Amino acid sequence: MNPTIVHISDLHFQTYPQNFQECKSKRILGMGNLFFRRAKQYPLQRAKLLVEQIQQMKWDHLVISGDLTQLSLEREFSLARETLEPLIKDPERVTIIPGNHDRYIKESGGKDYYKQYFGEFFGDKEIHVRKLNSDWVIAGWDSAHPNDWLTASGTVRRSTIQATENLLSSFPEKTRFIIVNHYPLTFPEGWEVDHFHELYNLVPVRNWILRQPNIRLYLHGHIHRNWQHRLSRDSAPELLLLNSASSTSILYPGQKSSFHQIELAGDKVKVSPILLK
Repeated sequence: MNPTIVHISDLHFQTYPQNFQECKSKRILGMGNLFFRRAKQYPLQRAKLLVEQIQQMKWDHLVISGDLTQLSLEREFSLARETLEPLIKDPERVTIIPGNHDRYIKESGGKDYYKQYFGEFFGDKEIHVRKLNSDWVIAGWDSAHPNDWLTASGTVRRSTIQATENLLSSFPEKTRFIIVNHYPLTFPEGWEVDHFHELYNLVPVRNWILRQPNIRLYLHGHIHRNWQHRLSRDSAPELLLLNSASSTSILYPGQKSSFHQIELAGDKVKVSPILLK
């Protein structure tokens, strides 16, 4: 079987806090951003259209690389779960990891709404693992964590790297791997990298991945522009990096894709950009 993946990201289901207790910490800034910009940018109807379009497509596995929500409110997670339900009935065919907006603040009582509503699509171990066929395996990372008011960075833990190294060594040498993480490792030409908005340990993580020749794909979101990037390796196949954010957003002028369909055939990877009209 040659598996086909649909990769979407940064869906930003959004509601407003309903009481004073929910209006805490950086949610105050997030509410302003939502009111003046994001609410218009992410109408619920766009998300419903996305679900309908994906239902009509051919795919074997769905990947959502974070930022299901805007303010990490429980009602946002509930709305996301309800809207996405037609696509996620079989957890074996779905990989969902959290983004920084899904870990927006530290909830009282240690609540984790991402785990409550979508934890079955990641699991309780350090990394999420799904074997697509005898050639391809998905490894999902959780690098998101709460930050201070003006920071949206993430961190790939050493334990995550170690668990991934153990995974790579446990499969036959020919096996190819796909890493799913919320944060990008590369940026468009001329992009000014904001160290308060990206991975804290971006360079060592990128260098580590480049030293793993069996890691062929890196799927992510975070920056709301779709792209395909390629990083060459010495004496090893290149690394393909795909950004599928933001899949439910109102289109900007000249936008050519909202997400990607990825066909895997042996060692070959075919990527089709898809536009949500």
